[in-house]
Amino acid sequence: MGASNAQTATSTATAAILLSEWIPVIGLIFGGCCSNVFALESLVREVPKCGNLITFGQFAFITLVGLPSHVHLGWVPRLKPRRVPIQRWMVMVTLYFCVSVLNNLALGYNISIPLHIVFRSSGLIANMVCGYFVMNKRYPRMQALSVVMVTIGVVMATLSSVHGTHEHGLMRDSVIGIGLLSLGVVFAALLGLYQEQTYLKYGKHWREGLFYNHMLALPMFLFFYKDIGHQIQALSQSQSVNLGELPLVGALLGENMISVPYLWISLL
Repeated sequence: MGASNAQTATSTATAAILLSEWIPVIGLIFGGCCSNVFALESLVREVPKCGNLITFGQFAFITLVGLPSHVHLGWVPRLKPRRVPIQRWMVMVTLYFCVSVLNNLALGYNISIPLHIVFRSSGLIANMVCGYFVMNKRYPRMQALSVVMVTIGVVMATLSSVHGTHEHGLMRDSVIGIGLLSLGVVFAALLGLYQEQTYLKYGKHWREGLFYNHMLALPMFLFFYKDIGHQIQALSQSQSVNLGELPLVGALLGENMISVPYLWISLL
């Protein structure tokens, strides 16, 4: 009897510990994903072709967060020793930059957020095809069948979205957007294969990869500086919101009245 009670108490304590750890994790994941989709949809609805600014903001933020871990900050900042050669990161940076820019550019061509999310699931078939022909991989029949079924669902969702567009101009934009997403899926598959080979050879240094994939891509945005400038102006002309009226922020600001264009809040 005593052993049974002890076992029950141990199981209860273990379950309590797991719940205390996993509930915040799940809440942060789903909360972050939902808030990200909501903010992205509000930005695209008001400024359809703001993809380059969104991508630049994402890359700049992740670079700033990773600076203390990968850069010696002093009078002359210098990079810390790397586990992976810089040449490897440059190839991945180019592919990752192309994927991010193509996916965000597609939002400006009559591509809805749900279709954007669903279409990226077609990366499964792209990964399998590239793995078969480039890496000489072989996949179980059940795995291949599952990927084909997912791809059929993506094609059906895409065709349904396009057929719902009757205007010629919107139809053309949809076709361009789907083309951009398709190209992004192919680049993402190639990136995944190259990343897999890199990690097999040098180890899984994902923090280093996250930093260099974003930091080294920042100069590439110079090609889009005019476009980003126009997008900044468009966001700055949106209706202003008093930060004191926002939850939690108002308690920190007190009686201070600070107004910010609401699209900048969505971007941040």
